Amino acid sequence: MKSMLWQPVNINKMEVKNRIVMPPMVTQYGSADGLPTERTRNYYEARAKGGAGLVIVEATMVHKRGHTFINHLSLSDDKAIPAWRQLTEVIHRHGAKAAVQIHHGGRMAKSKLMGMPPVAPSPIPAPGGEMPQELSKEEIKEIVNFFAQAAVRAKQADFDGVEIHAAHAYLIHQFLSASSNKRLDEYGGSVANRARFLIEIIHAIRDAVGNEYPVWCRISAQEYGIAEGITLQESKEIVKLAQEAGIDAVHVSASGPTAPNIQPLPKFTPGVLVNLAEAIKKSTVIPVIAVGKITPELGEKLIKEDKADLIAMGRALFADPDIPNKIAEGRLEDILPCIECFSCRSDLYTPGIVEVRCVVNPAMGKEAEFRIVRAAKPKKVLVIGGGPAGMEAARIAAMRGHAVTLWEKEPRLGGQLTQAATPPYKDRIGAFNQFLQTQLKKLGVTIETKKEATPSAVAEFKPDAAIVATGIKPMVPQIPGIEKANVVHAGDVLEGKAKVGKKVIVIGGEMVGCETAEFLADKGKKVTVTRRGPEMALGVTVTLRGFLLSRLEKKGVTLLPGVRYEEITPHGLVVTTKEGEKKTIEADTIVLAAGSTPNQELYNALKDKVPEVYLIGDCAKPRTLREALTEGQRTGLAI
Repeated sequence: MKSMLWQPVNINKMEVKNRIVMPPMVTQYGSADGLPTERTRNYYEARAKGGAGLVIVEATMVHKRGHTFINHLSLSDDKAIPAWRQLTEVIHRHGAKAAVQIHHGGRMAKSKLMGMPPVAPSPIPAPGGEMPQELSKEEIKEIVNFFAQAAVRAKQADFDGVEIHAAHAYLIHQFLSASSNKRLDEYGGSVANRARFLIEIIHAIRDAVGNEYPVWCRISAQEYGIAEGITLQESKEIVKLAQEAGIDAVHVSASGPTAPNIQPLPKFTPGVLVNLAEAIKKSTVIPVIAVGKITPELGEKLIKEDKADLIAMGRALFADPDIPNKIAEGRLEDILPCIECFSCRSDLYTPGIVEVRCVVNPAMGKEAEFRIVRAAKPKKVLVIGGGPAGMEAARIAAMRGHAVTLWEKEPRLGGQLTQAATPPYKDRIGAFNQFLQTQLKKLGVTIETKKEATPSAVAEFKPDAAIVATGIKPMVPQIPGIEKANVVHAGDVLEGKAKVGKKVIVIGGEMVGCETAEFLADKGKKVTVTRRGPEMALGVTVTLRGFLLSRLEKKGVTLLPGVRYEEITPHGLVVTTKEGEKKTIEADTIVLAAGSTPNQELYNALKDKVPEVYLIGDCAKPRTLREALTEGQRTGLAI
């Protein structure tokens, strides 16, 4: 029997070849004036080529006063149509249908991008945002027309349909939610009144593009962690009104600071919003698009049980654009997993970053630059170090046809991935580690564990190219008495190589230190984290940092930033606090997570003795998984 995911489905007159949808996700790959670029086209073409039946292009503004992101795509001018037509052409080239999400940021728009204040249904700022101006009725009518004009341009650019963005705290959502809409006129108050703006937009679009052109909307079916937020019952009413107004489908998402789709969970949990899609599905006759960490197996089940009609895979398609094809071919073990790090989301809100990236897929948004091409002359390649940088370099080199051997001195592969996967909320790191190891075996990479690489052993092996990925040496801070204390390294604690007592001090307050502290707190230890710097976990992404610090507080972990280390005694650690108080923190074990230094001894011995030698990952400079994998890919492509 053919997979349910591979059954075609109709949205109005548009037939989609399968049930897999690439949902709209902002990338910031457009030009400064809002046009899709070659980079935009390459990115979307990769996902269409990967087999998605429907590709929905990211939030695209209908007017400059909705300008929310740097390089925000725009359909606000007829002059843009030729550039947009180039984009739909590359999506259609691979048999996918192309839609575009039309968007207005409302109070989420930025005055520095627009040169004017943002607008909203009511003069209520978003948390930490600017004060918006309340829209007049005349301005509301004008924006309704902007949406209709944008839909016409989308149709002229050969998009197969449009999605109205009525979710995720943007303008239409702001009207729908009683938390942000305090109007006393016909656009505020009851659910029907708060939905009036959306309904008028639907009517205007229908009048402009006709009844047979596919039009649907994306909603936040529930707001989490927001007083007076949208409830599921209200969303059922909104969808009923929208259906009566003429939408052809509904894309069911959620929003709010505690929404399960935008926060880390202790373990990977597929289908965190499925209950919302199922509830909406029961209350409407139009197709429902479900989203929220949906795995292939769960997607199949949802369609079979009539709980959804189409399955959107968002961050998963950031990580691996070929997921649909791999599902169709039964190659689930070849799917590169999203690790739930939320770095892509953080990129949108981190000053100085003007593109969305994927940690495990450096090729995202750089598809032309990272294109894998068979090597003209296969070489004998030796990779030294089986951590993420080494494994990724070996994987790419092997894909290009090189004969690759990997040496790892430990009895297992993974390097710091093994440690990183141990703390709570990090199990997807383990899935990624397994993916790399599976791919190396399938590609025929010769793997030798418990193999110490020495200059003489490398010389005897005679590689054409050597990739040195020997990692780091943990740093030991210079604190008087440390040599006499019960001191262990965080990595050894996470791998179970070192035991700790009941009272533990973790020296080092960045990600490793904080995650080790949480790991130990979950085991019932009394944990204190200290660091010299003024704040904890500054290197953790903006999306995750608040969640991590909040969990540590709830689990009773004491955080002491801004300390000066005085000495370690038999009783514990003596520090001077940032307030100037000298105190002893009692501990029977001290865990070091105070940084590391690169291990370059082997590289220095080899760099003049092998035709090609590359230094990658933390042994080049201790950084993050993103840099390790990027260097691994670049090196695998360079040989």
